[in-house]
Amino acid sequence: MNMTKQRIARAFTAVVLLGTSLAVGTQKISATEAGPGGVNIGFDFSWNDAANPAGHSASFLETDGLTANNCSGGNMTASTKTCNFVFDYRVNGTAQASASHAAPWITWKNPTSYIDGKPTQSGCSSPSAKSDNLGQAPLTIFDCFSNGSFGQVFRPAITGPLNQFRMSMTCLTPRNVAPYELYALLYELNPEGTTLTGSTPLGTTIVNLSKCPTALSWNKRTFSANDFAMIPMNFNNPVVSAGKFYGVYLTGAGMPGTLPPGAQSAMAAAKAANTTTTVAPTTTTTTTTTPWSSFKGGSKTTTKAPTKTTPVGASPAITTTPTNSSSLELTALEPNTINRSVTRLMSPALSKTYYINSLTPKVCLGAGRNLVFLRTGRCTAQVQLRANGKRETTVTTRVVSGTVVESDNVVALPSATIAYFKSGTALSTAQSKNDIDAILPTARVADAVLVTGHTGNVQSENSNLVPLSQKRALAVRSLLRDRGVSATIAIWSYGATNPVNKGKTTKAQNLNRRAEIFVIP
Repeated sequence: MNMTKQRIARAFTAVVLLGTSLAVGTQKISATEAGPGGVNIGFDFSWNDAANPAGHSASFLETDGLTANNCSGGNMTASTKTCNFVFDYRVNGTAQASASHAAPWITWKNPTSYIDGKPTQSGCSSPSAKSDNLGQAPLTIFDCFSNGSFGQVFRPAITGPLNQFRMSMTCLTPRNVAPYELYALLYELNPEGTTLTGSTPLGTTIVNLSKCPTALSWNKRTFSANDFAMIPMNFNNPVVSAGKFYGVYLTGAGMPGTLPPGAQSAMAAAKAANTTTTVAPTTTTTTTTTPWSSFKGGSKTTTKAPTKTTPVGASPAITTTPTNSSSLELTALEPNTINRSVTRLMSPALSKTYYINSLTPKVCLGAGRNLVFLRTGRCTAQVQLRANGKRETTVTTRVVSGTVVESDNVVALPSATIAYFKSGTALSTAQSKNDIDAILPTARVADAVLVTGHTGNVQSENSNLVPLSQKRALAVRSLLRDRGVSATIAIWSYGATNPVNKGKTTKAQNLNRRAEIFVIP
């Protein structure tokens, strides 16, 4: 909530490119702000935190299909106020707190040129700046949303059947193109509003877009309230409970990311029950993505992005019941684990066969055989086979403040060595190279090294946040390798989501342009 929201909106861009492969520099390729078949769907949005209802948040399901990356920047509480889609809903016929429009209307500009495969201007990141600390509207499926399912977290005040849920939408539907096939799925979330619970959705519907205001082109169009309509989503009256968090997530053909649990069969059943919907034609697409975490709440969240750099060998998966884990001997995690500690989750021999994939990278990360606890909160991680990414088991613990008591399986996490970088580059400063040289004696005998990449959050870097932080982490890894560090070096890219200084001066931003190096003994 500390970053200027219009700047965050510019950072959050996902553009679908239609055509052949891209070359660096000038691309000779047709491109639109649309998805498969040229269709796009836009959503009205509310950026006014004070006006939005407490306990509500726009959110994404990460590419694991399970973890909710909230616009609030982390856990949800009953008092959390944050950005929201414009929506309303009723429980047992009683209207609940909902979000209304609060954002300047965008003037849509289709991209005309590209740098490194990304548009220099686009709908979601339109250069027509607005004021009052508000992002713009609409935000669309194929221009802005690209990290699996996206949707709205809400917290009903009463218990009863959910007999109305609506979102404010608009549609781009070129001539002679079938409407997009959009599904809405309703899930209960955990008490923190960060993870789906259960193996199936509470309700699923194919969204009827026939009432969605349509346009043949959005180029140079300035939107207004008249371009939107509240589109109902019928979940067949599932019962929701007062005080619990629920999420309505939307997905469809062409949306990236892993489907939420039970979604595939639920979507098939919803489609079978709807005999009037036509499937949109399939178009081969290449998608450039940026993370929801850089969209909102810069200092509050350090969540993974669709183009993230995972720890060596990592790949996303869905948390389910452990399988084939009888021969996998892991260190048992306590219900509570002390922050800034490291647990040897497995033996060195097992780490050659398995890797640790964190589902909550804002709290913990894997590095070789180690599970590294970086911040307080809920840590959930999967142990997966290196050969094929198959999940073997899932571990979880709550990370709390306290004093680390070391043992055979637990060590304290040393303070990070910081490498700083020149603005917009992966070129470390001369002093930072000296600082890296200073830790070489311990790094060469370390059990593992963890490097996290970070960027500033000013406009000049907003179009390249996660890739830039990835390049910085990779640059540090290369320096360490070149200087004889042979241990596992795991990297993670946070983009601008974890600044150490909130100021906008060059001096302040230089502190954010960094990589943090943790040498694990």
